[in-house]
Amino acid sequence: MSEVRERFHTKREVAIARMRDAILLGRYRPGQVLRQVDLMADLDLGATPAREAALELVARGLLVHESHRGVRVAGLDAERARHVYEVRALLEGEAARLSSARADDDAIDRLTRHLQAMERAFEAGERKRLAAADERFHRTLCEGAGNPVLMRQIEQLWEQFPRYMLWRKRERVAESLREHKAILKQFSRGDGDATASAVHNHILHGLDALAAMLRDDASRAGSDE
Repeated sequence: MSEVRERFHTKREVAIARMRDAILLGRYRPGQVLRQVDLMADLDLGATPAREAALELVARGLLVHESHRGVRVAGLDAERARHVYEVRALLEGEAARLSSARADDDAIDRLTRHLQAMERAFEAGERKRLAAADERFHRTLCEGAGNPVLMRQIEQLWEQFPRYMLWRKRERVAESLREHKAILKQFSRGDGDATASAVHNHILHGLDALAAMLRDDASRAGSDE
């Protein structure tokens, strides 16, 4: 988050954003114990904002409170991830359908620029920039629906899992970029049904990739025991 953007947020909101992004981008891993003093130093936060942010992220399910230990990053549950992705596919597909009906040259141009930013970040191997451009693409697409209630529900789902997981496999990222191109193609045509279908398929393909990664991680963990 840039310093310019932070001036428009309270210290609590800035702390929540920094801590959330650190989790969603993989800086803090599932199961990792987070001590308040370390969070303060690592994320440049005051004691009160750090404490309030941790409590908020416990409420959102990204952190788990443990007696006498503070908080730890919530583990990844394959079934819960499936539920989140299935709802995402429904809501974001509908948002894309509505957005496509309202599409204009400016919206098409913004989505194109976000996709190009993703491609540049991918080629440069810059995961953080790639994740940020991906979020801008999806946000632009969903906000175009013009329904703030729907947008807030989608945002809450975005915060239910660590996004970094899907950037670990280069072949999945390449596939994801092709899927984004398909979404943009249908959106540019103003075809609401096809845009919704492309988004729906993209999210469920992401679920398949995530499930495979979780299985691989579990298999490796089992072989190490």
